[in-house]
Amino acid sequence: MKIRISTRVVLIFNKFVLKFPIDKRGYLQGKNEYKMYHKYKHLNILGTLYWEKFGIICMKKYNPIDDINATTVFETKDLIPEFDFENCDLFNHENWGELENTKYLIDYGIDESISKMY
Repeated sequence: MKIRISTRVVLIFNKFVLKFPIDKRGYLQGKNEYKMYHKYKHLNILGTLYWEKFGIICMKKYNPIDDINATTVFETKDLIPEFDFENCDLFNHENWGELENTKYLIDYGIDESISKMY
């Protein structure tokens, strides 16, 4: 198991990931991730979200990637207009994962209002 910390503590297991909010921003990211997944899961670009409870997220685990190309980022922002704002860091490869040669956005709880909180 691996652990990562930002606005959420992320526990990475073999087949799934748990994200626990550690502040209000992390809580709102969890709630927003749930909303975004159910709104855009049909696009097959967002990492599979199994469940959300009290801002805690359980998500499918994806393999890390070394980089993300600008075309993928711009296409994602075109498909999901909520991500088309200045502080939306889709260029960070740690926000993406891969499974069977397909890239998925795995950290998508941020929106413009959350990005301006701190």
